[in-house]
Amino acid sequence: MLRVTTHIDDTMVTLQLEGRLAGPAVIEAERCWQVTCVENPGRPRRLDLRGVTFLDQEGKAFLKRVFQQGASFLSSGCLTRAYVEEITRSCKEGVEGTSEERSPPWRN
Repeated sequence: MLRVTTHIDDTMVTLQLEGRLAGPAVIEAERCWQVTCVENPGRPRRLDLRGVTFLDQEGKAFLKRVFQQGASFLSSGCLTRAYVEEITRSCKEGVEGTSEERSPPWRN
């Protein structure tokens, strides 16, 4: 089961995920992400992964997609932190040669 909570302040929108980011829960996370993007255009978006207890392949693919769409991450657990580092490294390698460099997203 996955619980998704949206927090909006003056500077950012945060989608807080708690539980298992796997299987059908990924569809719900994707829907919430899309709604957040539509309702808050131009505002920075972040995923809070500190409460995620499990990631499957679909969950990992979702995280990669939202990172490529400009999301930053908050993560503290070994599971999510290791995967966030993998995403940021692979995406940076994919855009190597561009002048834009992103700081590690979990530090935002």
